[in-house]
Amino acid sequence: MYTQQSQLQGANAVSSKELSYITDCLKNEELLAKMASEAISCCHTPQLKQKMTQIAQDRLQHTDQLLRTLQQHTQLTH
Repeated sequence: MYTQQSQLQGANAVSSKELSYITDCLKNEELLAKMASEAISCCHTPQLKQKMTQIAQDRLQHTDQLLRTLQQHTQLTH
């Protein structure tokens, strides 16, 4: 039983390369959200402000989703 559980955990383990990729994705999503937020203050039309707001919200949702997935994976393996 213990051996099967150890093998299962090993199969689900996140490699350092995968962690690096996830970290890069998180940084990119945060950067895109910041850029969209900064663009909102420069926008002169309501439609453009609305679009930038939606982009910022989408990027933050992607960041949250990546973090939740990583946390769930971590809980499964520990």
